[in-house]
Amino acid sequence: MSRLEDLPSIGPKLAAALREAGIADADQLAEAGPIEAWRRVHPTFDCLPSLTALAGAARGVRKSELAAEARAELLAVWRAEQG
Repeated sequence: MSRLEDLPSIGPKLAAALREAGIADADQLAEAGPIEAWRRVHPTFDCLPSLTALAGAARGVRKSELAAEARAELLAVWRAEQG
């Protein structure tokens, strides 16, 4: 069970929002998945960088290290959620 702040790309504010949303540690983030976790922290964190940060953290990498294919999928999710 790792602290959220110890994951790549997760800062103290996003970690606090995740805990408020019922995601207390890295295991719970992995269980929820990045998209569900991102939906739970709306509207405080509704930007694409937050989504990519969560996806990277769930994979154990920085958001900048996500593959182009993963980024494209996340962009499609983000656009769909914007209405």
